[in-house]
Amino acid sequence: MRYRVVFEFQTEDGAMSDVYNCPDEQQAKEKFDELKDSIEHAIDPDGCEVIDEPSHYSVINREAGIFAYVRMLDE
Repeated sequence: MRYRVVFEFQTEDGAMSDVYNCPDEQQAKEKFDELKDSIEHAIDPDGCEVIDEPSHYSVINREAGIFAYVRMLDE
C-alpha cells in the first residue's frame, strides 16, 4: 500500500500546496507530523477553527483569511 500526504497553506498574500508520495505508513506519518508542526509554527491556533485527527489536521482563521491543512491518505 502506498501513502500520499497532501499539504495546502493559503494567506491573503499567496498560497502553496504540495503532495508527497510515500512508500510506507511510517514515512507518511513522519511527513504528516513535520507538516503539522510547520502549520502550528506558522499559524497560532488560538481563536481559530482546528481539526486535529490522526490523518487530518487543519487550522482556519476566517477573519485573517488564512487556512492550512495536511492530510494523509492511503491508496
